[in-house]
Amino acid sequence: MTTSAITTNTAVLLTTEADIVPIALPVDGKDRLTVMYSVIRCRNVDVVALTSRLDMWLDDEGMYNHPVNPVATFLAARHGFTWQKYHGPVLLTGGADDEGETLPLTVDQVRALLTSLGDIAG
Repeated sequence: MTTSAITTNTAVLLTTEADIVPIALPVDGKDRLTVMYSVIRCRNVDVVALTSRLDMWLDDEGMYNHPVNPVATFLAARHGFTWQKYHGPVLLTGGADDEGETLPLTVDQVRALLTSLGDIAG
């Protein structure tokens, strides 16, 4: 992923093949959830709050529908989530705001993630 693909509404998709794909999130919360379902390829999402500013969204039924995502599993382990493997594509976003709405990643967060993910996937 190049930094030219980073916008103010960027999320990062990690595929099971270790691809890192920028995703433009819609501003509207309902449209945002629709995009999340589409890129994660699921009907129900679950979220793992890796930190207060970084969420990992995944298919709630991923272990039945998708292979293990080694990069997502390793990233979660780096944040202390060591007890399970994560399956399928995952979408990384910012944490939630005061109303519980999912926030996009900041440009600085995307750059930091790219560095971290490059270490993991490389």
